[in-house]
Order: sequence, then structure tokens, then C-alpha cells
Amino acid sequence: MANDDNPVSQAFELQRQALERSQKAMQQGIEFQQRLNEAMLSGVEGSAEASERGSEMTREAIHSTLDAIEGMVPEDETDFDQIREAIDQQFDAAEEATQQANEQALEVTEAGFDNAESAAESYVESVDQQVEQLRQAHEDLEEQTLSFLEQTEEQLEKLQQETDGTPFEGFEQLQTQMEELRERLSQ
Repeated sequence: MANDDNPVSQAFELQRQALERSQKAMQQGIEFQQRLNEAMLSGVEGSAEASERGSEMTREAIHSTLDAIEGMVPEDETDFDQIREAIDQQFDAAEEATQQANEQALEVTEAGFDNAESAAESYVESVDQQVEQLRQAHEDLEEQTLSFLEQTEEQLEKLQQETDGTPFEGFEQLQTQMEELRERLSQ
């Protein structure tokens, strides 16, 4: 490639840097989404655990209330063991249903996140390949552009020498156009 002081080379380098920054920003966005998904999954798991603890605390509170009531009621009037057993059966059934629902929700959520992550990885790979192809084409274009400019300038110099330094008609206009082309390419 050409000299780094060359404005055309500098312009191409700036374009490559912009492309690399865009690619990196896209990758960081996908990584952020993956971290967010992991945090959401942890939240779902934490919510299920909190629900289980809440259910157990409620069960214990009801049993404590029954214990207090049982201490105030004469022994033979009410079968508190039967009441406790019925409450435990209801709580066990509710906990089992909740646990199954939580497991299914977690499985579905994990599967969705896994699918999204796989799709994101495929997308990143595809974009990386396309960016690499674009970068290579960009470098080739830079080389071709610089080569064209050098050849054109050499031809202009030869032409000027052949005319013994006497500018021919349109020579100055051609030189001006070459300078304008260089300026446009360096912007």
C-alpha cells in the first residue's frame, strides 16, 4: 500500500476504521443482549425460588395459627391433625403445580434464549465474513485508486516533458482536475 502521508491513503484508512468501529459496536450490542438474557434467566430462577420460600412460610404460618387455636379449644372437639393434613395436601398440590409451571417456563425461556444466541452467533459470523470481504475489496480499491493516480500523474509529467515544458491546450485544466480528484478522495 501507499505512504500513510498520502491524503488518499488516509481517507481510505479512516473509512476502514469507521467500518471496524461499526462492526465492534454491533458485536458489543449482541454481547449486551446475551448478558441481559442471562440476567433475565437468573431473575426467572430467583422468582421461582422466592415463590417456593413464600409458600413454605405461608404453610408454616397457618400451622402456627392452628397450633395456637388448638391450644385454646378443648381436645376432643376438633381434629386438628386432619385439618393440618388437608392444608398440607393443598399446599403440596399447589407447590407441585407451581414447580412444574416454573420448570416449564424456565425450559421455554432457556430454549428461546439459546435459539436467540445461536442466531446471533450465526449473524455475527456472517457479518464478520462480509466485513472481511468488504475490507479486502476496500484495500484493493485503494491500491487501484493510488495506482491510477500515480500513472495519470506520470503520464502528465511525460506529456509535459514531451512538449518541452510548454503547456498544451487544456493541460492546466487537466492538472486542476487531478488535484480536485485527489482532494475529493482525501475527504
